[in-house]
Amino acid sequence: MLPTDEKRRRIEAKGRIREFVFGIQDGLISTVGLLAGMQAAGANRFIILMAGVTSILSGAFSMSAGAYLSSKAEKEIFDNELKKEAEFVEQEPYLAQEGLLEFLHREGLSREAGYRIVKLLHQQKSVFVATFQEKVLGLGGADINNPLKAALVMALSFVIGGAIPLAPFLLLPLDAALLVAAALTGAVLFGVGMFKGRLAGQSMGRSGLEFLAIALAATGIGYGIGKAVEYFVGGPLPVG
Repeated sequence: MLPTDEKRRRIEAKGRIREFVFGIQDGLISTVGLLAGMQAAGANRFIILMAGVTSILSGAFSMSAGAYLSSKAEKEIFDNELKKEAEFVEQEPYLAQEGLLEFLHREGLSREAGYRIVKLLHQQKSVFVATFQEKVLGLGGADINNPLKAALVMALSFVIGGAIPLAPFLLLPLDAALLVAAALTGAVLFGVGMFKGRLAGQSMGRSGLEFLAIALAATGIGYGIGKAVEYFVGGPLPVG
């Protein structure tokens, strides 16, 4: 495999980081918020676990369906644009050549050098079309995700994210479980934030703290809502 092919694969893989980060953070935050609310409202372990599992599975399906549909729509729009621009190159070859020539000139090439490149590229129509689409119109395809891959990444990351705060409720007393779940959620989100910051060339610490602050806020809000529910219903949630 050529080095450029490997770089392209890495860029495309990084494009799926969006689904991974979104899925795992949503799984973590929504689940820990729900668990905090259920625990604060006085629900017992069985109700908390069932609510957590139901939330994770339904959330994973919903998020993956959303990722699939949005990626599919994006890809269909992108493919339609490619088709229209290929037809434009076929119907208006001189305008397309002039557009590419102007682009090369803006990038610093002389018109003479640019003309030679355009003339050479136009001898191979498929190469010229691809170059025109990418350079002149900005229709590069490295960031267009496969819809099925996007959905799978979203679903798996959401399930993983949701399982992390739920796990302590299987083994620990409820009060301790909530503290451990919040700590695990914060630690994982801090790590995910640092990872995102590293890939984006940003401050890893700042990115991690941003994710951590969101996790703490979600836990606190969920706990507060649960306490409010307990107050308004006049006691803990009924078992059945």
